[in-house]
Amino acid sequence: MEDARSIIENQIEELAERNREPEWMTEIRRKALEAFLKAPHNDPVISEEELLQFIARPEIKGLPEKIESLDDLPEDMRNLLDRLGISEVEQKYLAGMAVQTDTGIVYNQFLKEWAEKGLTVLPTEEAVRKYPDVVKSHFLRLIDASESKLAAYHTAVWNGGIFLHVREGLKVPFPLHLFFLIQESALAQAPHIIIIAEPNSEFHLIEGCTSPVLVRHSLHLDMTEAYIGDGAKARLTVLQNWPEYVHTRPMTRAKVGRNASFINTTVTLGSGKSNVANPKYTVDEGGRVELNGIILGQKDYYIDLGGEMKLIGRGASGLNASKSVIMDRSRVITRGVIEAMAPGTKGHISCDALLMSDEAEMETYPGLRSRVSEAELSHEAAIGRIREEELFYLMSRGLDEEKATQLIVKGFLAPMLKDIPAEFLVEIRKIVEMAVSGGM
Repeated sequence: MEDARSIIENQIEELAERNREPEWMTEIRRKALEAFLKAPHNDPVISEEELLQFIARPEIKGLPEKIESLDDLPEDMRNLLDRLGISEVEQKYLAGMAVQTDTGIVYNQFLKEWAEKGLTVLPTEEAVRKYPDVVKSHFLRLIDASESKLAAYHTAVWNGGIFLHVREGLKVPFPLHLFFLIQESALAQAPHIIIIAEPNSEFHLIEGCTSPVLVRHSLHLDMTEAYIGDGAKARLTVLQNWPEYVHTRPMTRAKVGRNASFINTTVTLGSGKSNVANPKYTVDEGGRVELNGIILGQKDYYIDLGGEMKLIGRGASGLNASKSVIMDRSRVITRGVIEAMAPGTKGHISCDALLMSDEAEMETYPGLRSRVSEAELSHEAAIGRIREEELFYLMSRGLDEEKATQLIVKGFLAPMLKDIPAEFLVEIRKIVEMAVSGGM
C-alpha cells in the first residue's frame, strides 16, 4: 500500500499544479487518498494490483486551443468521431459539441454565447476555479468517496469532465454532445461530471465513449452527479462503444426534485473487457426516473449493470428497463432495486434478453422493497432465443439467414431506441449488424 500512496500522491500533486486548482480541491483529493487506503475493494474483475496500473496522466500536448468545427480537431480524433457518425451530427448540432481526449478537454466556442442565456458548459477543472462556491456545494454531495476503492481512486485523481449548469426556466433547444476518447494504454481516465438543472429547465446531454482498437488495458472511471430541480426535464443518453481490453466503471448519482423527470438511456454497443455499474437515484414527490439500457454482449466480455431507485416522495415513480443481446461467451448480469418509501409511489423493473450462443450467459436479479402499504411495485423478465419459425418466415420472404437474424435483433432492440437522435441510429444499427454477423 505504500507504493499505492506514493503513486497517487504524485498524481495528486501533478493534477493540482496542472489545473491550478484551489487548495480546498486538492485537500479533497488528499482525503480521498486516505480513504483509498482503507476502503473496501469489491470489484469482480479488477484486482487492487491492476487498479494501480491505471494511472492518471498529465494533459495531452498539442490540443488546439479553439474548436469551431471538426476540421480544427487532430486527424486521429476526427477519425474516431467519424466511426460514431459524429460528422453528420456536427452539421446540425455543432453548438453543443464538447470532446475529452484522455485527460485533456476541448469544447466548442459557441457555448460561450449561450452562457449569457443561462447555459454554462465548462471543463470541470475550469469550473472549480471560476465557480468555486457552486462546485464546492455540489462536489461529492451524492456519493461517499470511502464507499469503495474505485470511488476513492476517482476522487483522488479525477481529471477532465464537464460542468453543466442550466438556469431556471431555460429550455435548451439542441442536444449537448460530450465525447470521451481513450488514446493511451494503461490509462485511468476519470472525468467528473456535475449536472445542475435548476427548476423548470430542460436539456438533453449525449455522451459518447470510444477508444481505438490498439488501446490495451485501460480504465474509464467516470463519475456523474446530477441535481435535477423541481419541475425540470433532463435527459442523459450514453453511447458506449469500447473495444476489448478497456474496463468501464461509470458511477452515476442523481437527485430528482418534485415533479421533475430524468431519463437516462445507455446504449452499450461495446462494453469493453468488463463493464460494472450501479447508478443510484432518489426521487422526490411527483418525480419520475427512467433508466433504459441496451446491452450488446460479445466475445468473453463481463457486464454487470444495476440501478437503485429510492422513491422518497408521494407519487414518485421509477422504471428500470433493459434489453440484452448476448453472443459468444459473454456474461451479462442485470440488477435492479426499487424502494418505495412514500405512499402513491410506482415502480417497475423489466429485463429482456436474447441469447445468440450456447455459451452466452444471462442472469437477472430484480429487487422490490416497499416501506409503505400504498405502493405499486412490479417486475418482469424474459430470456430466450430467436425462434426458428421467425427465421423461417423472414427467409421465406427472400432474406438470407444473416439478414433475417439482423432484422430480428434490430426489431428486438427498437422499443429502446425511440428517443435516440436519428443520426446516431444509423451508426447503432450498423454496429448491431456487424456484431450479429461476427464482423466486430
